[in-house]
Amino acid sequence: MSVVAPASSEPLPPGPSAMSRDEVLASQRGRVAWAALQAVSELGYGPTTVSEIVKRAKVSRRTFYVLHRDKEDCYVAAFEMIVEVVDNALNAKLETFRDADWKVLLRKSLEEYLALLSAEPDIARALHVEALSVGPALARHRVEMKKVFANRMLGAHRRGVAQGELHTTPPEGIMLLLIGGIDDRIRDCLNEDGPEGLPELIPDLYAASIALIQDSPSS
Repeated sequence: MSVVAPASSEPLPPGPSAMSRDEVLASQRGRVAWAALQAVSELGYGPTTVSEIVKRAKVSRRTFYVLHRDKEDCYVAAFEMIVEVVDNALNAKLETFRDADWKVLLRKSLEEYLALLSAEPDIARALHVEALSVGPALARHRVEMKKVFANRMLGAHRRGVAQGELHTTPPEGIMLLLIGGIDDRIRDCLNEDGPEGLPELIPDLYAASIALIQDSPSS
C-alpha cells in the first residue's frame, strides 16, 4: 500500500466480516477511490473506465454504483480524499517545525510536499495533471485544494509575524497566485522530467515564495 494511502484502501479479509454495513461501504469507498487514482495516473482520465476501476478495487460494478453515479463522480470523490490525506501527512511531517523560523518552515513545507509527490507519482498526477482532464466537475475542488496549500504559506507567514520579521498580511489573491505558479511548475516537471525531478524545483519555488510573501502589499 502507498505510504499515504488510507487504511480503508486495503482489501477486506476473505470470509464473513464483523464490520457493520457502513464500515464495509467505507472500506469499499476507499478502495475504489485509490483504484481510480492509480488507474487514471497510469492510463489517463479519458481512457479509464468503470470496469478498470472495479477490477483494481476488487469490487463489483453493483458496489461501484452504490457508491458513485459515474466515473466522474468517483474521481471527484477520490480527489477530495487524497487532498485530505496529503494535508494530514504534511501536518505530521511538519509538526516538529511549527516553532521554527518562518523561512525554515516555508522551505520544509515545500521540501516535504515535493518529496511526497516524488515518492507517490499516482498522487502527483492525480492532483496536478489528470485533474485538469475532468473539466468543470472538478474545478471547484481544485480551487479548494489550492486554498489548502495557500493556508500553509499563510501559516509560515504568521510565524514570520510572530517572530517580528514580517508585518503585513499578503492578500489571498497573492497566495493563490503563488500556489497556482507552484502547481504549474509541478505539472510541467511531471510531464517533462517525471516525479523524480520534483525535488530540483525547490530552490526556485522557495525563492519565488519568499519574494512574493516579503514584497506583497498588505490586504
